[in-house]
Amino acid sequence: MVSSKTISLAEIERMLRACGTDFSKIVQKKHRHWVYCNGLIYRGLPLGKHGPRKNPEIEIGHVRQLVRHLGIDPTCAEKQIPTLRH
Repeated sequence: MVSSKTISLAEIERMLRACGTDFSKIVQKKHRHWVYCNGLIYRGLPLGKHGPRKNPEIEIGHVRQLVRHLGIDPTCAEKQIPTLRH
């Protein structure tokens, strides 16, 4: 089953600030956003759809992968972003 739900970058940042023990920043690169948290870097967060990218919507699968990669407590992440619940 494929989920087409999206989460705004602002919501992701709020979740990282609440749940990441050492959240540093999100940097927009040429093709992706790089997320610095817990001493790790997640380099796979897409920029979003074409056009203005002030607060892009990111597909939920990318956010779940980010949570796993950075070792963020999934329970905390689900409390911050309820859409992450399966």
